[in-house]
Amino acid sequence: MEMKTNVRLVGVWRVIIISVIVSLIYACSCPDRKILSLSDITPSEHTLLAITPDFSLKVLGDTLNKSYPKLRTGKVFPITGVLCVDGKAYRFMGSDSLRIFSLAPLSNDSIGWEGKYSFLFPGKGWEQKEYDDSLWDEGKGAFGPVKGNYPAHTLWGAENIYVRRHIRVDDKDLLKEHKVYVRYICDDQIKLFCNGRYLLKSGFTNQTKCQRLTDEAINQIVNGDNVLAAYCRNTGGPALLDFGLYIENKTYTDAEPAILKQKDVQATRTQFVFQCGDVELQIDFISSSLSEKWDMTGWPVGLLSYQIRTEREKEHTVKILFDVDTEWMFGKREVNSWVEQGWRFTKSDSLYLAMRTDETRFSYEDNHIILSQKLCSGKEDRGVLLIGYKEGQTLQYGGENLRPFWNNDGAKEVKELMKSVGNRCQELRQESEKLDYKWNDKALQVGGETLAEYILPAYRNFLSSHRFVLSPDDKLFCFGDTLGNVREAYKSFPALLFFNRVDWMKSLLDPVFIYCEGIYWNKKHPPYDIGLYPVSGKQVKLESCAVEAAANMLIMTTAIVEAEQDFGYADMHWSQLILWADYLQKRIKKETFPLEGLLGENDECVKCTLGLEAYRRLIQLKEAYE
Repeated sequence: MEMKTNVRLVGVWRVIIISVIVSLIYACSCPDRKILSLSDITPSEHTLLAITPDFSLKVLGDTLNKSYPKLRTGKVFPITGVLCVDGKAYRFMGSDSLRIFSLAPLSNDSIGWEGKYSFLFPGKGWEQKEYDDSLWDEGKGAFGPVKGNYPAHTLWGAENIYVRRHIRVDDKDLLKEHKVYVRYICDDQIKLFCNGRYLLKSGFTNQTKCQRLTDEAINQIVNGDNVLAAYCRNTGGPALLDFGLYIENKTYTDAEPAILKQKDVQATRTQFVFQCGDVELQIDFISSSLSEKWDMTGWPVGLLSYQIRTEREKEHTVKILFDVDTEWMFGKREVNSWVEQGWRFTKSDSLYLAMRTDETRFSYEDNHIILSQKLCSGKEDRGVLLIGYKEGQTLQYGGENLRPFWNNDGAKEVKELMKSVGNRCQELRQESEKLDYKWNDKALQVGGETLAEYILPAYRNFLSSHRFVLSPDDKLFCFGDTLGNVREAYKSFPALLFFNRVDWMKSLLDPVFIYCEGIYWNKKHPPYDIGLYPVSGKQVKLESCAVEAAANMLIMTTAIVEAEQDFGYADMHWSQLILWADYLQKRIKKETFPLEGLLGENDECVKCTLGLEAYRRLIQLKEAYE
């Protein structure tokens, strides 16, 4: 009964796989139609700028001027954008609560601090503000090994320590509408109190931690003397205790959030329109790598295009400003700034920023890069902020170091790419608009709003997580964080098919084919992956995914042949495709699959059937194109 059910399903899945491939190819080759209005795409999260996998900006919903954009790692990119109109500031990008300054600094941020301490239990109420600690020992924080890596000033060698730190606050009103934080580091266990109120309990920390105080805890702070009290226990090995109080630094506290009028997420760009008083500000985020007119594949450059408009003829004094906190990003680093061929460049660590020199000002204050430009409000005026990033690692493949595709000869610099993008910014913007109408129209025609919401943001999402390199034999390779990941490539294929990126589809599969055809792989199925960036040659996932990998490779190869209407690509790897199809055929004959759960997501019977159906389609195409 089970085998009969399996045979029937082969016929069912034959129809399904052919339908899927035909629909995908249709989506990639349907003729141009009358352009419809852009669909209203509002993903919960999407890629603003696809620059490099290490530095691509994402944003949640419509929060561009409510919080900072984030990198793929989850770390924020601390950029603030402000438009000043007639002296009034409007924030259109970022936030204003990232950097903090000390009310009572850690030893690591100062030359130490004075405190009272006891190694013995001092009795009930020791953490209260009113407690009399006049008989306690006096010492300088932090407490721990005085010759260790951390700047401890008072030796702590007992199991327990009780510390009271007196902090003076002269004007509590300064804390209003500000976030207040306690920062600490401990080895091993800590309990922390503020004026007798319990704040937190934590275990061992090998680096400084930061926790925001609740409104109730802040209300406990008074003008005059306040007490931070800590109990810490060391269960063995070196001991360490340091703690302090910090407050957020509101540099742009007078800037009110600009009013968001429109947000439009398309395939190649995201557009925001803000109202800033009498002036309307339009912001476009464009990734240069998505250009089809120029060969910019893998270029680590994004551009933020901005323009202002006003309906009234009244003249306004308008200035746009971008503030990037480099210390938060990289720690304390040297910042270089120079003018080159009409562009003002600024570089910190691996990050490059650039604006045109016309009416542009640069300053570097408290580890903040500030770039500003005067704009004319009597007419439409515009400008651009270029963002570039140079990744530091080189991909190791087959014993060779492969540079990024954009810098294969090692002679190019990020700043040169930025100038090229900047000098074409208007053309890139116009091309981006045309491409977006093209892809939007296709999505609506083929699958309506449902397809548009899925497929349009997927273009930049793919680019933000993949690197392009040139192989030793001059093939374009495309890698995610896990190199040659067959499952991830399979997930990316529908979007790449839709956007006619057959070249990128091949660049995902070529490393897998070459690896399997080499001397290091002797199995009858493809690997799940071929390594973890930046080193290839060692699989990350070793458990069996053989059926899935073999079926996926056959299906993806079939999709490429269908899209190109040419059998050449499959013909180059025909022996491997036969080997994988034979492997699936033996697996499906060998195994008995129960009916229950047959259509599960990871069902091997389904994968075998799909892979074999793709192989049968390849045989038909081989005969048709010969």
